[in-house]
Amino acid sequence: MVLVPVPALFILRLFQVNETITFGCPVLECRKSNDALNARFQSIEAGPPPSAAAKRGARSKPTKGGAEPVQRSGTRAQRLLKASVEVTKWRSERAPAEHIGRAQARARCGKKGKPMPVDQSVYPAKELCSRCGFCNTSLIAQVQDACAFLGAGMARIDQLEHTVHGRPRQEEELYFGVQDGLRPIQVAPEARTGRRAWTGVVTSIACEMLRSKAVDAVLCVSSTVDKPLEPKPILARSVEEVLQTGGVKPMLSPNLLPLEELWQVRGEDIQRLLFIGVGCQVQALRSVEADLGLKELYVLGTNCVDNPRNAEALHRFLQSASETPETATGFEFMQDNRIHVKHSDGRYERIPVFSLKEPQNCTGVIAKSCYSCFDYVNALTDLTVGYMGVPWQGGRMTEHQQYCVVRNERGQKMLRLSQSVLELGQAEELQVDGRLSRQQLLPEVLRPELDLAFGQRKPRPEPPRWLAELLSEVFTWLGPQGLDFARASIDRATLRNLVCLEVDLLKKRAGQQMELDATLPKHAKKIRSQYQELFETLLETYRGKQVQ
Repeated sequence: MVLVPVPALFILRLFQVNETITFGCPVLECRKSNDALNARFQSIEAGPPPSAAAKRGARSKPTKGGAEPVQRSGTRAQRLLKASVEVTKWRSERAPAEHIGRAQARARCGKKGKPMPVDQSVYPAKELCSRCGFCNTSLIAQVQDACAFLGAGMARIDQLEHTVHGRPRQEEELYFGVQDGLRPIQVAPEARTGRRAWTGVVTSIACEMLRSKAVDAVLCVSSTVDKPLEPKPILARSVEEVLQTGGVKPMLSPNLLPLEELWQVRGEDIQRLLFIGVGCQVQALRSVEADLGLKELYVLGTNCVDNPRNAEALHRFLQSASETPETATGFEFMQDNRIHVKHSDGRYERIPVFSLKEPQNCTGVIAKSCYSCFDYVNALTDLTVGYMGVPWQGGRMTEHQQYCVVRNERGQKMLRLSQSVLELGQAEELQVDGRLSRQQLLPEVLRPELDLAFGQRKPRPEPPRWLAELLSEVFTWLGPQGLDFARASIDRATLRNLVCLEVDLLKKRAGQQMELDATLPKHAKKIRSQYQELFETLLETYRGKQVQ
């Protein structure tokens, strides 16, 4: 952290630098208006007002032209030194009043811990840790109650939904969570940014929240030029910084790490924050929201499933999917049963999921936390953006429509402030019937996925490309569409993870051993009840095996 000493402010003042002061921090550019400091400086430099006696009798010798000089004590250097001391005192007196909310919150919380180093190899959740960054902050003392993979874990979602949204999930909200609306969404073509995964919805909303002064900063995920797929969370203060974060970083990411800056000098002026993240990160954030000392917290999230556990795992997957993995800058499993890969040279690959090269080598790619997750739809956000609920439209993913789930008034506000750059469709556009039900297709989809999770996937001859393309087309035409495609995706992930937990991962959870149902949110139990016979069959098939 780089700080500007108070005397430097007066050097800037001497050179008439009156607009903003830039703090040279590598992560963020902190701009503070120095009008108040200038006013204070001028009042001190001018010296105290003359006393009544001085007004009546004391007079200085008139200068040439008849003007009387201002009475000042000491040299200019002495006055500057006095001004520096006075302003330092003035700032220290103002700070507690300005930031009393955060100070009181931290004092009330009383639970502070020593942050773990960022290169820590073992965290409290052990094998199931999602590397969300929570344990790298002083909030670590609350990890047992905040972590999605410790204790009751994601069973806490039920109570947190009521706390965050003001009511529990209703029966008709089983799949997508508490909602005020569910609609197609995209950025207007003329407003789309250069760096984006889809049309840039999340990036555009974040920019508009800053432009409208609704928030002081955005906690989002950037990356480096040489490693565009590897995450680097930052506290962005400017639209320019947010624009540089566009695009997906498909790996476990310590999004909560920058929260520690809220209690440092460079973050003390952040009173309104927009957080962008995925389910496990958002659950931890919501669990400690009252202890952050913020006036307002907005949470914008995406759907999330099956993240590579590290850079090596990501590279291994891309080698199986792409002809040139070294130039890949983004990818997604799309509704047309293909993996779309975007490259740095502008090329796009569309690889049928049936033509992955040596898919058995992808065992161990997906993080074990993802095999333990039941919040695909990011239920604790104010606004969730994803792609899986929109019917396949063809073309490139950067031009494809998405869908959004508005969960409360804060989510509505984000859309209102961004309406000049967004195009919203009608909910009816998402209701498309497929020719085969998801219940018919799910058994055939689940078995190869579980074989991969348990290391049972065997080498097989790669089908001809024409056949793989044909299979993708047929499954896209026959299979679920729109919101039913999304429900099929949620069913698949939920049942797969239930099997992984019951067979192996539950006993690897750190701390007190708990029954499976004690760690599950209600919606996961209800989805299981729809497939109880299939679930029991899969348990018997994989019992005694270990998730790789």
